[in-house]
Amino acid sequence: MAHLALEQPVYRHRAERWELDCDIVIDDGCGRELAARLGNLSERGFMCECEERLPLNTIVIADLPDRGKVRAEIRWVFGWRFGAMILED
Repeated sequence: MAHLALEQPVYRHRAERWELDCDIVIDDGCGRELAARLGNLSERGFMCECEERLPLNTIVIADLPDRGKVRAEIRWVFGWRFGAMILED
């Protein structure tokens, strides 16, 4: 019987997230402003629920509390919820 070597799990550092529950506006890049609910925010990204489903890799502009308007790329989508990475200008 062969013995399997157990691999140590690889842990990625995940940036600190601040849980939020506030309304924001998302500009979908096509001139439409969509209502969204911000769920969490970090230095590099955010998660929110939007009134419309937005496609993966879409570039949006989000008006974030205490940060103003930022450009972000949608990196994952689950129904109306998505996670976006804030892009540096």
